[in-house]
Amino acid sequence: MPTGGFSSHYERGALASYLEQGTLLLTPNQRLARSVKSAWDRRQADAGLSVWQPAPVRPLDSWLQQCWQVAVSEGRCSPRICLSALQERELWSAVIARDASDNAAYNLLQPGSAVDLASAARDALLQARLDAHAPGLRSEFALDADCATFLRWLQAFDATLTERGLATRANCLVDLLGASDKPVLDTVVLLDCGEATQLQQACVAALAAQVIPAQGAFGEAAALQACSWPERRAELAAVANWAAREHSANPRSRLGIVLGDMQGDRATLEYELRRAFDCLGEAYAALPVNFSTGITLERAPVVRDALRMLSCCERDIPLADILGLLVTRFAGRCAALDEDCVQLVQRLYADGRERVDGGRLRALAASVSDQGVSKDAGAGVGHVGNALATPLLQSHALRLHRLRQLPSAWVESLRAVLELWGWPGPGPLDSLEFQQVEVWYGVLEDFAACDNTSGELDFPAALALLRRCCQATISQPQTADSPVQVLGPLEAAGLQFDALWLCGMEASRWPAPLRPNPFIPVRLQRVHRMPHSSAEDEWHYAERLLQQYVAGSTQLLASYARQVEGAPELPSPLLREVAITHNEAADVLPEAWRAQHSAAQVEAQFDDCGPGLAARDGTAGGSAILQNQASCPFRAFAVHRLGAQVLDPPHAGLSARQRGDLLHDALFALWGALGDSAALARLDDTACAQALSTAVDAALAAMPEPVRLLVGAPCLDLEHRRLVQVLSEWLDAERARPPFRVKVREAPDTFQLGGLTLRLRVDRVDTLSDGRELVIDYKSGRCAIGDWLGERPRAPQLPLYALATGAAGVAFAQVRARDCRLLGMGDALDVPGVAADPAKASRGREEAQDWPDLVGNWQARLEQLARAYVAGEAEVDPLRGACDYCGLQALCRVGIEGEGDA
Repeated sequence: MPTGGFSSHYERGALASYLEQGTLLLTPNQRLARSVKSAWDRRQADAGLSVWQPAPVRPLDSWLQQCWQVAVSEGRCSPRICLSALQERELWSAVIARDASDNAAYNLLQPGSAVDLASAARDALLQARLDAHAPGLRSEFALDADCATFLRWLQAFDATLTERGLATRANCLVDLLGASDKPVLDTVVLLDCGEATQLQQACVAALAAQVIPAQGAFGEAAALQACSWPERRAELAAVANWAAREHSANPRSRLGIVLGDMQGDRATLEYELRRAFDCLGEAYAALPVNFSTGITLERAPVVRDALRMLSCCERDIPLADILGLLVTRFAGRCAALDEDCVQLVQRLYADGRERVDGGRLRALAASVSDQGVSKDAGAGVGHVGNALATPLLQSHALRLHRLRQLPSAWVESLRAVLELWGWPGPGPLDSLEFQQVEVWYGVLEDFAACDNTSGELDFPAALALLRRCCQATISQPQTADSPVQVLGPLEAAGLQFDALWLCGMEASRWPAPLRPNPFIPVRLQRVHRMPHSSAEDEWHYAERLLQQYVAGSTQLLASYARQVEGAPELPSPLLREVAITHNEAADVLPEAWRAQHSAAQVEAQFDDCGPGLAARDGTAGGSAILQNQASCPFRAFAVHRLGAQVLDPPHAGLSARQRGDLLHDALFALWGALGDSAALARLDDTACAQALSTAVDAALAAMPEPVRLLVGAPCLDLEHRRLVQVLSEWLDAERARPPFRVKVREAPDTFQLGGLTLRLRVDRVDTLSDGRELVIDYKSGRCAIGDWLGERPRAPQLPLYALATGAAGVAFAQVRARDCRLLGMGDALDVPGVAADPAKASRGREEAQDWPDLVGNWQARLEQLARAYVAGEAEVDPLRGACDYCGLQALCRVGIEGEGDA
């Protein structure tokens, strides 16, 4: 920290003499107040004192609130309940919701944003000492629809406050100003309070006989240095490396980092700082950095999982919450990540829903629990089914959905649910988690205090309110003063640093763009200099901040990213007279990492071959083995040898796979009833429609009952109509073919190839009029015969069927709306869509001149793929596009940034 202590920072501004006289100092924020107090305490300790009076320093806003409380206790102000920010927001939300139900002509796309803007508009009016209900202002509000609507909301909001005896913090200051008929203090010093509102200034002037403005930072002006980086992450990595170097060179130095976008850049900067200070592993808690703004409480893992446990009492539960509870350590019964856990996850994903019905979750968890206990009766409660089923069933027995009560009454119910889960777990909790649990209990008190604004709630509304309480609460770790401070622009003003780095100094941010409140006439905002309404005010504000940074630091650096989210950026005009160094992100690794890497002796070993397939394992699967081996050898090894399974993402309605299965089942039933082209030709329109409807009904009836219940009757009715239409188009294509008879439908078979015994299931085999056979594979998407070609054919299924059956041709049956047709190759079959010349059909990609040559090529290529699989070849060598829908990148590391050729 600055070696001069208190005297070099504050004494030059005569602040020390004020403090020695006991004069009250008011600061714009708590951080500056703590800084002054800390400097004062060091000064007294350096003077050899063991006991001294604390520095009379208070944040301006909290001091004014205390003065209001004193005025209420003395009877000078009428007693009213002062709302917290959350309570005020909830009241605004209720007022706007009632107005929306009464005035359907005014629709809100984002009610939450409207609540925030309305609250800010009312506060701005009160801070500017304006009465929106005055006739002159009211007529100005009436000229704009949004402003007029806000005035209607404001009237209802103020009426509710009066009716319930409530007040906002701004109301408290208005009452205080009206009750302050004489000063209560002789002198007050305003330290760096240039942004105090008119209402705050008026209150201070009424409470103190003399108000003295003062400036906190009085160091010698630092020379400003500026640089740029190609993008934001490179900029933040450079900042982190700079902080680590400076701290290593002088651990007592006080370093500051100002983030223009704390919300957007904090997570990235924290990671880069942890990497630069080597605090990502066991030394995670040793990071010598303090962030001025913590995280919202609902993001803290211990609280996040508590909210997940509570959400399991709802009628439908987010799948992400269930998966999180499977691995949480904040529950009394920790689930074992065993086969039962895998089975439960697979069954949840098989349902394909982002939100799981509570009843089904309880049934699945209980089913898995029973299976786990039967497999190992002495295993105790370690099974995932027990870890989930027990608290799920016990909390369901509380019948929370039948309750409707005030938030204060809900607190006990919520605590009861968390006790059933054993939250916050068997422990032990680390220091940060312990603090977050304490903050959680404080949030429950804030939640209970919402009785005045929310009224009685059912369980979903109560849980939603609790979430909003957590989102409105910042979890800030209580740590010792850290040598590196990460601050917002306003928080760093007035503080002193040995070195300060300003991040994000783009022209689009410094000065900040105008953001006038849409609920207050713009002219009124500019006249009364309300926040973010005037370009001139924003410029002067940014300029004053920069001057305070310059005065408060020995070394000052500024940087900006030349590109943000793909858009080019220019430096802030505040840097127009500063030479800017343009850097490239060639190497942003921490120096300690670079040194360790250069000194390490690395032995590289490339192993792209697994153990060969034993003879007893020769029957390994179906044609998907060769398809995966062709697409990427590693994928075949991971899926068929290691058992890796990619879970389908959640979806609405039927999944693409389920629709494909329905198509296959409907065609199976349809041709089972028809048998040949002659029967098809005999059908008139009515009979054809009846046959199609019967076939689709059979396919839908064959669906598993749980899937039918999850999808719902309306979705199945839509799918019925779609299938009938698509199959009608397909039959039109079938009628254009020469006579044929359906010989085989979905027939299982086995085939020996290259040491593999493959299990096959051919969709359909037609016998043509000349006795030869055509193998058909149904596809509901676009097809291309090019997928059969090359040394590694993308779709080897039909070539494999050609080898296994000895058919005279193979074809895709593309059953697709408005594009139904056959696509295939064969031995001069005279079937529309089935080519006889492979070279011509493949546009030169295939050398074979006729069907026998093509079958011979397929024999060699597929046998080579089979032998490669048997030998254990598992090189990460994907075909183009093979990784798009693979889902195994976590194993093979393809496309993972920084992994190289892993």
